[in-house]
Amino acid sequence: MNRRQRRAARTHGVTPVRAAPANTASSGELAELFAATIVQHQSGAIAEAERGYRQIIALFPDFAEARSRLGALLMAQGRATEAIRHIEHALALRPDMFEALGNLTQAYMLAGQPGRAIGPASRTLELTETPQTRKLFAHCLGAARFTEDNGRIRGIALRALSEGWGRPRTLTGACVSLIKLNPVVADWIAQSNSAWPGCLSSDELLASPLPAALATDRLLIGLLKCDPVTDIGLERLLTNMRRALLQNASSQAAGDENADLLLDFACALASQCFINEYVFSQTDTEAAAALRLRTSLEAALASQAPLPSLWPAIAGAYWPLHKLADAQSFLRRQWSPAVEALIVQQVKEPARERELASTIPALTEIDDEVSRLVRQQYEENPYPRWAGARTTERAAILPTQGPKQGRDVLVAGCGTGLGAIEFAREARHIRILAVDLSLASLSYAKRMAQVLGVTNIEFAQADINRLGSIGRDFDFIDASGVLHHLADPWAGWRVLLSLLRPGGTMQVCLYSALARQNVIAGRALVAERGYRPIPEDIRNCREAIMGADDGSLLKSLARADDFYSTSEFRDMLFHVQEHQITLPEIKSFLVENKLEFSCFNLDQAALRRFSARFPGQSALLNLDCWHRYEVEVPSTFLGMYQFWVRKPALP
Repeated sequence: MNRRQRRAARTHGVTPVRAAPANTASSGELAELFAATIVQHQSGAIAEAERGYRQIIALFPDFAEARSRLGALLMAQGRATEAIRHIEHALALRPDMFEALGNLTQAYMLAGQPGRAIGPASRTLELTETPQTRKLFAHCLGAARFTEDNGRIRGIALRALSEGWGRPRTLTGACVSLIKLNPVVADWIAQSNSAWPGCLSSDELLASPLPAALATDRLLIGLLKCDPVTDIGLERLLTNMRRALLQNASSQAAGDENADLLLDFACALASQCFINEYVFSQTDTEAAAALRLRTSLEAALASQAPLPSLWPAIAGAYWPLHKLADAQSFLRRQWSPAVEALIVQQVKEPARERELASTIPALTEIDDEVSRLVRQQYEENPYPRWAGARTTERAAILPTQGPKQGRDVLVAGCGTGLGAIEFAREARHIRILAVDLSLASLSYAKRMAQVLGVTNIEFAQADINRLGSIGRDFDFIDASGVLHHLADPWAGWRVLLSLLRPGGTMQVCLYSALARQNVIAGRALVAERGYRPIPEDIRNCREAIMGADDGSLLKSLARADDFYSTSEFRDMLFHVQEHQITLPEIKSFLVENKLEFSCFNLDQAALRRFSARFPGQSALLNLDCWHRYEVEVPSTFLGMYQFWVRKPALP
């Protein structure tokens, strides 16, 4: 056994736990064979390593480490079903083998079985909790939907949500499925799924077991505080609960402490409404009652009279509290922790954003008419609202083959800064310039960067069309949310390319014309009914879509995350400027500008389906193949085309 093999044997503990049969290899020979096979595996000699592992398993069927490693090798080749069989066998022999648990988790995900992946993923957390095992669990949780709940996964899900193991949006679907397993919640969701405003009376709701079920569900409370709820049934229930709480609040007098039983839930619901920008529907009677409560609350604030704690929570579920007259007087009163947190979110933080607006420089003029219209939209509806960033995942905007040493990054069209801030936290050594048209969005982004302690990012107001005048260049440019909203996306793309250093990488996202047929149908509805981009019409438009026939293009819009907040819904159906692109157009631009296509950012399942249709590594880089595939499967780029290109280095 050579030195490298002996080191591999020591590192991986290759001494078998069972003695070799007399007519097979000795333990020493097995250790040498296993060490040599590990070296082959690590050096990329895949076929040789597979033969080696299979030879070992034939000699020692109960050698768990060999089965686990063979499973990992098979998984890396996309052979998930075969990999699962070997790794499950390894774990039957050694249930607490950490490496095998991680491999099994990934193999289940590769096989499209996220529900089965949750078990081994949670077991890895129990054995060793690290940023990597938290990230792995969050990845599995994001793809899972639950039909039963033993309480254990719910507890870990709450931690994943509250501690930022992944973006809240990626975890919402799994959390909603757990919340809806509560039989009380499930029963009332079924009743509130009828056409708006539903058949549930406020008195029935408040007298039922439902308020207690909601108020004691910590996962629900946590979800309401961090991201829009992306489920029609749960939204209906929350909308009805809001109306019931409004009726209850209207009857409360100062000092009536019965309302405190629901106070934490009411504050969480107000936080949800603030985050989704008051997208929930409301009846005319309800709106009038909310206005009366607001008037009473403003009068109490002005006179410094006592008021029930529930009042600001309910008012905050219909308007941002900072919009109320004399809102700063909220800060001069003593509140319970739940109400205090709500006032921080709805009064103090918006005030801080207004302060920060004056500190953000303008790098260019904004004189293009389309740019002005786009700016106005995002001043009214900064996009997107977010309350927390993931802490353990690599930001999606940097591909694994991206610049390793590059230090200067441009995020063009950063919006409210979620992606840029995640990137900055992950790569502290880089310098990021994040620009956007909207000062309101930039102020939100800058406040969040300060809250999260991010110091390697600079925010500035600028028009992409004029960035060529700033006299700077970059190793990496993220253009994931901007080109399709320019008057001429190709001209804007060329401007950004002029700022990219030779050898630099750019991430580009563009809307697919083939994938957005439901959006086209939605915009036809907007035009037909004359809906305007104002809150009331946005709510009415959503109701029309929720009432559309199941299976229709219109109804499919309700499956999009963008459906569940005002700014994102407006961005989807009411945008003042949007271009939808085809892959042949993208290919022509890349050829014309001598750009190298690197890859699409798609999940493994989508890549496997494509590779089954177009085998071979070269097909993955062939946009003609991708176009033919998208014609056959138009939903492939339902989100966007998200890909990387590279600018050739100088000779």
